[in-house]
Amino acid sequence: MLELSDRQIEAQTACTAFSIRSDTRRHATGKAQGTGIIMQQAAKKPALSLEVISRATLIAIASTLLAVASAHSGTEPNTVSVISLCVMSVLFSATSLAFCQEAAAGRSLNYATALVCGGLLIVDPFLPFISAGGITPHAPAFSAGLMMILRALAVWILPPRGERTGLKEGFASSQLSLLCGGLWLGVNPDQAPIAAVVCLVLSWPYLVDGINAFADKVYLEAARAAGVRSVGTAAFAQVASARDIVIDKAAVMSGPNLVVTNVMAFNNEPKTLLAVAASAESGSDHPVAEALRQLAEQWRVDIKRPDRFEQAPGLGAVALLGGQSVVIGTANLMQKHKIDSFTADAIARSLEADGKTVLRVAVGGRVVGVLGLEGTLRQDAGVAAFALRGEGLVPWLYSGDSEKTREALANMLGLEPVADPRPGESAAEAAHRCLGDQQPLVLTLSQDRTSLELRSVRKTMEDHSTPQTVILAVSNTEDIGAFPALKDLAMRRTALAAHAQRFLSGLSILCGVCGGSLLLPMSAAPVLFLVSLTVLWAFARYSVADRKQETNAGSLIAAS
Repeated sequence: MLELSDRQIEAQTACTAFSIRSDTRRHATGKAQGTGIIMQQAAKKPALSLEVISRATLIAIASTLLAVASAHSGTEPNTVSVISLCVMSVLFSATSLAFCQEAAAGRSLNYATALVCGGLLIVDPFLPFISAGGITPHAPAFSAGLMMILRALAVWILPPRGERTGLKEGFASSQLSLLCGGLWLGVNPDQAPIAAVVCLVLSWPYLVDGINAFADKVYLEAARAAGVRSVGTAAFAQVASARDIVIDKAAVMSGPNLVVTNVMAFNNEPKTLLAVAASAESGSDHPVAEALRQLAEQWRVDIKRPDRFEQAPGLGAVALLGGQSVVIGTANLMQKHKIDSFTADAIARSLEADGKTVLRVAVGGRVVGVLGLEGTLRQDAGVAAFALRGEGLVPWLYSGDSEKTREALANMLGLEPVADPRPGESAAEAAHRCLGDQQPLVLTLSQDRTSLELRSVRKTMEDHSTPQTVILAVSNTEDIGAFPALKDLAMRRTALAAHAQRFLSGLSILCGVCGGSLLLPMSAAPVLFLVSLTVLWAFARYSVADRKQETNAGSLIAAS
């Protein structure tokens, strides 16, 4: 943790009542930006869509076929009819998965379930008819139909998130069933197939890859209450795993406007220097040009249009004014044009130590003065930075200013400065260059300067030097504290997933062992499915109960 400077202490003192919850007025006036934000649209879909009707119909047909097969299991001859009905039940259940748009993330477990069910259907005709302890004959065929129906329901109710495949749990279930069957071979060989099948059905991980679906709904509501205006479900996993966040300087400024604080002319009047600089920048819409025009208006300085104007992104601008070349920008721009700025650099260092942006002004190849500009920092930016540290993120400040200015601003806000920014480089490109291996987050101001955007940075397959960014969350400009809250929620969601997975895995193993011991029938599988759903809902609902209390109290809390 960096040592607090006097200005940091003042910022924290001024923001002790900092709240992560947006006012109702803010949310009423905020507009969602058309930038491809990945909002979850499930809540907005009509209750009875073609997708819902198709899935419900197919699963109902599969369940009916399985019930008919069960009714015919006691009649003779029944081998072909029962197995055929079970096969059709499996096919209808598998077809229903095609109508689930979220099934792509759960494709691995869907294939594994279908493969196991296919194996059970193939094995069933070769097993002798078994009727022991009330166990229904054709248990492998019935188990195949039941497994596919439960899997189709699981994908429907809890859409997979792609964070875990479930293959490891499926393999463990298969091994447990084989173990139970092998143990029964030494005790009662006639019961071995039944024990193995029942163990497999009761211990199969139907819900494991959708374990966060309930949590996503609850945590999305909590994120919105914390001030996140738009957030996608994929954001939680990426935010939880992130360890670095690069904050663009524009995101911590109270507005886009700059103010000219210093006009230091070497051989002329300050008004003359301002007239030259404002005239040279009159054709630009950059915040620096706007600040110069405002001061020129206040000082009643006449502004002329340059004969030629050319911007140097990240460095400054070059113009032709009255037949003379005017260069306005950083020391690097002066070096590029081979202009000696030794005296200006000495003056600039003292201004940059105060966090100001310093521009040299050269006319006809000679530096004639220095301009100092500064913006107004957000009062809550320092508090948000320390809150991000409290959530386990290392916050970095990206600024195209000089090294001294970057360090001064970073110290004021409690951030780490991004080293050696390149001319015209964006915050995402700087994050990719310096922290690309850590998959950092980037907090920037939107192009229309009406919202804050949290983005993930990753490499592209074609060109590793150009990063690809994806918007994870958006908030109003005054809700910078929403992002520490989002990190907290993402960490809680990750912890919830781990606890819920351990609980459900233990419950599945316990029921599988009981089923393999013939203490539980195969018909207990739907009951176990409902119990698992109830457990996941309870985990998700109560895991954010204390978080909501803290949010309503209007204070930041650390991730548990």
